[in-house]
This record gives sequence, structure tokens and C-alpha cells, in this order.
Amino acid sequence: MAPIGSKRFVSVSREIHAELSLDRPDLDLAPVVMALENFSHWRGRERSLCEPPVREELQGYLADNSETRGPHVAVGQLFYIQAAAPVLWGMPFAALIARLIRSHRCEPKNSVLPQAERVRRLISRLPDEHHKGLLLKMGTDLGGTKNVWSLSYLEAVSISLLRWTRWCESLGHSVEPTGTTFWQYAGDLEEDGVSARSITDYLVRIMAGYRASYTPGFTSTACDHVTSLHRARAKRAGSPTKTRAQLVGASTIYDLGCDLIEGARARGPRGLHQARDYRNGLLLMLAAAVPQRARAMSHFDIGQTVILLDHPHIRIRLPGSALKLREHKKGRGGYDRVIENSDLWNAIDGYQRTYRPFFDDGTMMFPSLLDIGSAISSKQIGVLTGNLTERHLGVRVSVHRVRDNVATEASEELQSGGYIAPALLDHKSATTTMASYDHAQGVRAARDHSVFIAARRSYSAELKL
Repeated sequence: MAPIGSKRFVSVSREIHAELSLDRPDLDLAPVVMALENFSHWRGRERSLCEPPVREELQGYLADNSETRGPHVAVGQLFYIQAAAPVLWGMPFAALIARLIRSHRCEPKNSVLPQAERVRRLISRLPDEHHKGLLLKMGTDLGGTKNVWSLSYLEAVSISLLRWTRWCESLGHSVEPTGTTFWQYAGDLEEDGVSARSITDYLVRIMAGYRASYTPGFTSTACDHVTSLHRARAKRAGSPTKTRAQLVGASTIYDLGCDLIEGARARGPRGLHQARDYRNGLLLMLAAAVPQRARAMSHFDIGQTVILLDHPHIRIRLPGSALKLREHKKGRGGYDRVIENSDLWNAIDGYQRTYRPFFDDGTMMFPSLLDIGSAISSKQIGVLTGNLTERHLGVRVSVHRVRDNVATEASEELQSGGYIAPALLDHKSATTTMASYDHAQGVRAARDHSVFIAARRSYSAELKL
């Protein structure tokens, strides 16, 4: 490649010009040339433009340009240099510039309180009688961990108790539940548009909170009767967030992920938006191929929990803390499967080598677009999955509903699918299948499902409902 380092030049070398035109046919090369010329002038005669820059040098150029020409122009100049970076210095430098642009544009987000601190603050807002018992459920002064609640459940109970006490105070009722006040409270929630299932959850959590704190061992036959009536009503009504239209097929969701990745590849690793599209495609592929809950997917980390073995084998290894287990079982439980999927293996490999570095230097599978150095939360994973399926498939499918799609398709398409589906979803409840059978079948179920879903990539995979 011919060196480019003169103080003033009109165009880049023919080789660079040709490669840029080939890689970025829609890119106007004039501003790229001008940006390279400005950067070369800023560098001075002693350094050729062909010599790769270091981070400090790029930061200095961005700072100087921001001061003299304004931050918007400075970022624009760096954007055009990024377009030529893969040709001049290699793809890692394009990712480096993309991270600098992102850090310059993104303002620091307000720090989110740790969940334990959030729970303590919620408990502190409850009547004093609740404090000791609920704090004990966090593990304080307990000899063991069997009676400890998860922070998520303790947070849900605390929120339910807060809503209950406010309602009681507003109407002048005693805060200790009775059958009459429970029935009235449930009726008010129903009038407010709360679903029967959510009403049942509120009632159950209020009773759990009182048994654990306000009146240890608290019982009320009348309250239990009201709760049972609403539980039966909820079963008849079904889930308001689950519809038949959402059963689009796990393979269809997997295919959509493949299509998003292929679209990002077709445009090339040009910047953060292409990396985002690639990440989103990988999210859908993994949701369909490894049907875990959003909380587990938020723990996906390349090399730590998602490990590429010899092609096409991928090991998924999750700690018990990432799974839906009772708190005292999380230290012993876990998820460890090896799946076979060539497309997914190649997608993860290309992601970590080319697209993942546009976010930051980390290894989280699903990095945040706005919060540098952080992964998207389990809640954001759910929202993002719903947004993507609604935009491209015309129906909103949550991460948990993807699991339903996997179970339905596995039951219909795989040999002995009705028995494999519970193991595939890592169910441990005796109401679905015996725990020992689940454990024995889990590895085979994960392998069979991943092979099946990859094979379905070549043709339409809509379920025949």
C-alpha cells in the first residue's frame, strides 16, 4: 500500500480508494478523504498516516477538534476516519474508534442501587413490625440458608405489603388481613384493571409477608379461602399476556435471529448500529436454541458461561444463582449442557472477533447500547425480545413465551418430545416429570433440540397449529 502522509493531499491512494468503494459502496468518499487529510495534518510530517494510532492519540485529536470546531464536528470527523480504519490499520482500530465515539456521545447513567439495598429501603418504609422478620429472610442472623428468600421474591413481597398498607390506611382498615378486607381489596384491584392472576399473586405475597414478619405463623382460613377463589378464577381466565398468536414456532424465531445477523454481515462491521443488529440477532438465536429465562440469559458471557468448544459444539454453563431455584438450592444447582449447532457456533465466533469489540472491551454476550461497560438487564432482554418479534413477525413474543414455543415445537417434532420438553426447559417440578428423569434427559434434550432447530433453518418452520 502506498504511504499517505503528506501535509496536504487531494485523494487517498488508488488501492485504499478501491477498497473503500468495494466495502462501502453507499459511502461518500469526499468527506472521508477530507477527514484523513485533517488527521494527517494534525499528526504532522513525522508520522505517516499508514502508522496505526494509539488510543491516547485519538482521544487527543477528538479533544482538540471539540475545542476548536465543536463536539458535533469532532465526532463526525472521527466517524469518517473510522470508515477508512479497516483498510488503513485493520478492524480492531475501527472498533477502537467506535468505542471512543460512543463514550464521547453517551452521558454517564445514574448508578442503579444494588438489589439488596433496594429491598432494605422498601422494608424500611413498612410498619416497624415487619422489619425484623423480613430482614431475617435476607439471611441476617440465621443459622442456615434454607428459610432465606431470594431478593427478587422479597422485593415483590415488600412491594405488595406497601400497596396493602397504603390501601388499608386510606380506608381506615386494620392492616392485619381479614377475609372481608381481602375480598374488598381484590375487588378494588379488579376494578383498576388488574388481572385475576396478578390479584392472586398480591394476596399470596401479603399472606407470606405477614406469616414471616408481622405475626409469625399468621393464619386466616377466611383469607386463604379468598385467595383460593381468585386462584381458581385466574386458572379459568388464563394468562392475559399469552395468546395463541404468539405460538409462531421456535424455529421461526431462530430464523429471524439468523436473518438479522445476515443483514448486519451484509452491511459489514461499519459501526455500533451494525453491532447492535448482530447482537439482537444472536439474542433471538440463543433464546430459541437455549430456552432459558431472561434472568439466565442476562448471565450469558462469552468464554465464561457460553463456551465455544470444537466446532460445532457449544457449552452452556450457568451457576445456580442465574436460575429459578429456591435460595438454599442455588449453591448446589446449575445448568451445564453441550449443544451442537454450526450456525450458532459461527455466529458467536464472528461476534466475538468482529462485532462485539464495537461495544467495549468486555465479554458480556448482550452489552448495553447506552451504558458503557454494562450488560442489558433481564427486564431489558424481555422488552427487546418483544420489540424485535413485534416489529418483524407482527406479534409480540416475550422471552418466556419463546420457551413455550420451544416446548410446543419439541413436543410435536422431536421423537418422544412430550417427555423431552420438560427436560429441555430444565423443569424440576414433580408435576411435570420426575426430577431424576429430567436430570438424565437434560443433556440429550438440549443436544437433540439444537440439532433439530439448526436443521430447520433451510425451510419454513411455522408450527402447524
